[in-house]
Amino acid sequence: MKQRLMMILPGLFCLLFPVACRNTREADEKVVRAVVPVTVINLRTGTMMEYAEFPATSSFLEKAVIKSPITGYVEKCFLSAGDRAKMSEMLFELRTKEATVLYQDSVHALGITGLIQVRASIEGLVSVINHPKGDFVQEGEPLCTLVLPKSLVFILELPYELKDYIRLGTECVLLLPDNEKLSASIHAVLPAMTGASQTVRVILQPSLPKPLPENLMARVKIIRSIKNRVTILPKSSVLSDEVMKNFWVMKLLNDTMAVKVPVIPGIAGTDSIEIVSPVFQSADRFLSSGNYGLGDTAIVRIIK
Repeated sequence: MKQRLMMILPGLFCLLFPVACRNTREADEKVVRAVVPVTVINLRTGTMMEYAEFPATSSFLEKAVIKSPITGYVEKCFLSAGDRAKMSEMLFELRTKEATVLYQDSVHALGITGLIQVRASIEGLVSVINHPKGDFVQEGEPLCTLVLPKSLVFILELPYELKDYIRLGTECVLLLPDNEKLSASIHAVLPAMTGASQTVRVILQPSLPKPLPENLMARVKIIRSIKNRVTILPKSSVLSDEVMKNFWVMKLLNDTMAVKVPVIPGIAGTDSIEIVSPVFQSADRFLSSGNYGLGDTAIVRIIK
């Protein structure tokens, strides 16, 4: 009997050992669960604006082209491009071609100088010098161009089908190439269409004068629509698939569990987005970070 018991015990041990190992392994697997650290935020109600962006180019509306009153030579040029000219300040001194011939004559008995002074008709900046000292000019040829710095505006080329977005006096924002924002208003719409592009030219007047160069490219944001009392979440809380077709948020059920909720977005701002549906409660909380790549249900740990 004792001998038979000794033969049975090893077999029972072999049967019970794998079961015990499997139970221990399953217990260990149940204990190990990933907990994701996240931050949360509440939704808010506010006003959302939808913008349309278009290119705009700076230009001086008021310019004065100083022309030669005679046919002759540029004897002296008193200013350079970029200088500021005062009203009635001397710009050029010209010599008639007849006087030039007599002046170069070795006899020069008549003593005729034939010098003509050309003065500024307005106060402004010299943008172009067309003829430097020594040049021969015909009567009526441009000598230089003066611009009025205060007349700087931005010209917006607006597609004709979007003309209804333009309202005179409406405020807009100009984004300069260095990311500086400049407030402006819609000043006027020119009564003409450009040729091939068939766009309307809109004049945008900066709110404050700023020393900017001509032909500076900027982006202008014009309000397309305004919605009041809409549900708003930060963009970091709204996730989407690769094709930007399906959107969802991770909503907290309690302090440790978040679930995936499909949503329909509306107007998108710089850092926030409108939630059209479903309708959430003001006390609902949503993940604002740590939500990327989570499944339909996730165990989370809220951090501050």
